[in-house]
Amino acid sequence: MSPPSPCSALSDDCGAETQSDTSDEEYECKICYNHYDLDRRIPKELSCSHTFCLECLETLHSREGRGWRIGCPVCRHRTPVREYQVQNLPNNRALFEALPLREHRRQSSSVTEEQQTGPSGSFATEERCETCKNAAFTAGCVCAIFSFLSMVVLLFLGLIFVHNFIASPVGPVCLFVASVLALLSIILTWLMCMLKYGAEAEASTLSSLTSNVM
Repeated sequence: MSPPSPCSALSDDCGAETQSDTSDEEYECKICYNHYDLDRRIPKELSCSHTFCLECLETLHSREGRGWRIGCPVCRHRTPVREYQVQNLPNNRALFEALPLREHRRQSSSVTEEQQTGPSGSFATEERCETCKNAAFTAGCVCAIFSFLSMVVLLFLGLIFVHNFIASPVGPVCLFVASVLALLSIILTWLMCMLKYGAEAEASTLSSLTSNVM
């Protein structure tokens, strides 16, 4: 028995892909190209056997201005509209009955994709968080060092002005700003320590508790 030729295998793949595309197109309104659903896009069938969604047919019906009928946008065949309501047109039974199953399959596939991409997505998020923490730690260290150096400079300037120029307000102002910068340096240093060692301490505590329980 000879093996199948590459051309036949390729034609089978193309046939399967075409069948899948055709199956998707069956659930698609040919006016708005949205998929049918059980709400505003119910598949409605005209007397010419063409099917469109309820919302598009209502728009077309209102534009025509002839409440007793509606013209098919494909073949121009006129379909009577009972009680002037497009909702009274018959549903495409095959598509309408298949919609719940299709919706269930779509939700199942989306859940499966989320489960498959979940770990990688969480890993990427964790990596971005770690990068943000490192950037914040570096910026905080730079601000703390700058505040400390500025505090030292202003402290010396304030002491010089206070001792040499008693009547000048520059000395007290420099000392006040230096005290504010000193407080800011302490706060920034505390925040950087919490950011750097807080997570590590929490992780070590959690691991020790887990080992004790086991």
